[in-house]
Amino acid sequence: MAVMAMFTKETAITLPLVIVLYEFSFFKTKRSFNWRFAVPFVVMVLIIPLTMLFTETRPVRLQELSREPGISSLHYFLTQLRVMATYIRLVFLPFHQSLDYDYPIFKSIFEFPVFFSFLFLITILYFAQRLLAKYRVLSFSIFWFFLTLVPESSVVPIKDVIFEHRLYLPLVGYSMFLVCSMYYLWGTKHFKTMIKALLVVIVGYSVLTYQRNEVWDNEMTLWNDTLQKFPHAARPYNGLGIVYNNQGQLTQALFNFNKAIDIDPHFAEAYNNRGNVYSQQGRLSQALSDFNKTLEIDPNSVDAYNNRGNVYSRQGHFTQALSDFNKAIAINPGLAWGYYNRAICYVKQGDVDRALADYNTVIAIDPNIAEAYNNRGIIYAESGRLTQALSDYNRAIGLNPYSAEAYNDRGNLYKQQGDVTKALADYNKVLAINPNFANEKNSFR
Repeated sequence: MAVMAMFTKETAITLPLVIVLYEFSFFKTKRSFNWRFAVPFVVMVLIIPLTMLFTETRPVRLQELSREPGISSLHYFLTQLRVMATYIRLVFLPFHQSLDYDYPIFKSIFEFPVFFSFLFLITILYFAQRLLAKYRVLSFSIFWFFLTLVPESSVVPIKDVIFEHRLYLPLVGYSMFLVCSMYYLWGTKHFKTMIKALLVVIVGYSVLTYQRNEVWDNEMTLWNDTLQKFPHAARPYNGLGIVYNNQGQLTQALFNFNKAIDIDPHFAEAYNNRGNVYSQQGRLSQALSDFNKTLEIDPNSVDAYNNRGNVYSRQGHFTQALSDFNKAIAINPGLAWGYYNRAICYVKQGDVDRALADYNTVIAIDPNIAEAYNNRGIIYAESGRLTQALSDYNRAIGLNPYSAEAYNDRGNLYKQQGDVTKALADYNKVLAINPNFANEKNSFR
């Protein structure tokens, strides 16, 4: 079970360590500790590092963990000393929480926040070791907290130095520590006092949780909250830009992406997102410039290749467009929209067979993309396979009942079959969804 866990979630690397800790805390005698029992579990710790080192087809999350974030191992470790102190503050006093922290990178042990945190953590660990003889559960819970932080808070640099969700597993140790501490303080002699104290803690944490959930109500409130706490961070602006873009508010989206880039001129994702806005506005040369900048910063950006390919396709530069779609698919063979966009490019070149193959691939990867069914239906209809075309149009409409294009194409098919009643019904549906469709699509009849 432990070995299977290693290939499921990276934090499982702590499982063998916790098993040894459990054995040491609760089954160790005064005279000896059975290290032969522990050796097989300790060896299992090597599974994830070896997988990352030697396996080409490693999971995406492992690639994320091993991605070079532009910080040395020493500086990351020194920063983590301060981060762990922040984590401890957050579990006891969960105030000033944030989705994204603008956290400073520390470079010397003698910087006051680092040195103070180091002394603080050493004191806690010393205290935990002293508790082992008499209060084993307390000692175990403290060591649990630190051990389960090891995958993210060590000498291995990770892209984000701090994230609150990394506390999920360590919170188990904190919960044990909190309850057992109260029991040892009051439970044996003043049980009712202990219950009252725990109720106060539960009510307090519940109120804070409710308030925090209001912040998480939607992306807009979440990113605005982050921006209020860290007004000089780039990612909250990028997040807000994405929200505005999804809402169709392109001017506000562009403002936020510009702010993100002003703060961090090497923010590849922000350039890519701004390029998308320019593309929607028809400013194709500026969009190309941003996609080029994205790829200059991050040569493996699948989105940038895919987006730049779309711009090239709109400009009629099909060779360059196909090159970009091929690169995006090479980096991520499961990129459904890469195959979809390449199929459109093939259609524009008149290569219907390759387009049909790509639409089949899109549907195999993600059977919920309505546009792929609709476009494949067009190919079927133009090649005389009307039954298959009708099936695809029906599927597209089933997935997206507001697709004016699918109703229009199905109406054309019904008209081709001589079923005027059904054709008129579909054309009326088109006009109900989009009254300007006739002006937008020259093929509409």
